[in-house]
Amino acid sequence: MMRRALGIWGILMTLCAGAANAPFMVLQLNGPAAAKPESVTQLRDALNRYPACFDAVSCDSPDKPDFEILRKKGLTLVDAGTRDTSVFQLYDDHAPRGMISRALLFAAGPSHAVATINGGRHCASGKSAYGVCAESMLALAYGANALAYDLLGYAHEPITWYANTYMSELTLWRPFLQAYVHYNAETHPGGILPYCGKNGQPDINGTLRAANALAPNALPLCPGSPWPVCYLLTADAVGSMTPTDIQRALSGCAILDGGAVEKLQTLGYGATMQLTAAPRAPDVCEVFTDDELNVGRVGYAWQPDASTTDTFALYPSNEATRVLGRYQKTDGTAAEAASVLFETPQGARIAAFGFSGFGAEISAARRRQLMLASDWVAQNRMPVLVETVSQAVVVPRVTMAGDLRSVTVLNASLDTQPPMTLRLRGCGEGMETMEWITPKERPVTIVVRWENKDAMVTLPAVGPWQLGWLRAASE
Repeated sequence: MMRRALGIWGILMTLCAGAANAPFMVLQLNGPAAAKPESVTQLRDALNRYPACFDAVSCDSPDKPDFEILRKKGLTLVDAGTRDTSVFQLYDDHAPRGMISRALLFAAGPSHAVATINGGRHCASGKSAYGVCAESMLALAYGANALAYDLLGYAHEPITWYANTYMSELTLWRPFLQAYVHYNAETHPGGILPYCGKNGQPDINGTLRAANALAPNALPLCPGSPWPVCYLLTADAVGSMTPTDIQRALSGCAILDGGAVEKLQTLGYGATMQLTAAPRAPDVCEVFTDDELNVGRVGYAWQPDASTTDTFALYPSNEATRVLGRYQKTDGTAAEAASVLFETPQGARIAAFGFSGFGAEISAARRRQLMLASDWVAQNRMPVLVETVSQAVVVPRVTMAGDLRSVTVLNASLDTQPPMTLRLRGCGEGMETMEWITPKERPVTIVVRWENKDAMVTLPAVGPWQLGWLRAASE
């Protein structure tokens, strides 16, 4: 009964979206499976079992006579060469955080229209059905509005295996995925933009290195978004930037690591930034000062496993600079500034972190400091602040005006994430409830409480590598 109901739902949704003439979920037919007539027949039978899964089949030769049986079934056949797709290239989910890296690369890439979920060698030891579905949601959260699935290319398993493993689960997830796309139309991811200039390419080990480290710690990163609230700069990012890119970043809101400060300094921007940096030995700790941003953490000593290449002393020339952290030598004496905030005479806001700036090793206190400093730089416009210490990915979707439409949350750990509190900006004033949407489950009503203009919500516990998205309650 459930499968039949989902089939009817899928047909209705396809009719509603028909005006756009753009299939939402497409199965790619290529490789050995496309070359064997018996495989095509088996695929037809599989699609008959799961009629609500795919809207169309993509292939290199849609007019091939062997494919006529698919056309007679009523399936749309589209030419793969005409599809504007970007590959979400994760071949298995043995190391699941690779899914986050691929999502960031996808978001920073040139095309966001269709995300192709790639199954690699397409065999039983490869990607799980849940992994395929979770990747699908991450791709949509980071900007895709349709999905293509490269599941059959090598055809190491019988077609029935692909149907029972993947199509069955995708059919159950489809309402969840498509509801997200409809609800978030005309929005983009919001938050912190890891800058990649015109002279560079998105690279997990380069311009996206810091984003890849920070994203699983519940800081909202939005590579490729046209509507960020501040920029994230590293030495790799600065190396990719043109002079125009640099002027744009430094005249707005930016958070920098010590390497970015040093790189900008060598390019002649030290006076513009009112800040310089110099490498120093990492045989120190950073002690949080009594700045108001450190309330509750004053005197905390931060000592990451840093190296000389990512340890920088900061030298601000702006008299109004707020020093958030200062190096302390082994004998207990204070040394140079390690973390600073300041506003330039032109109104730009800059934060810089010299001690292992944006690495994957982040204590609860350091995460809080990075989060609050980023929000200060963004002039309190960060769309979501996760106030609970979390290993989670958060992806807010915002309008051009800065209104918050939704927030996706993925638990990026192997343990259950206890209830987490989110501070939301840009919500409808006076909103009393929101809904937490998860796959295959009924929405959970979340009570909203207000602190001035910020909406505060607490999500229910989220299981290991589970996800959902938050939206305004249905009327």
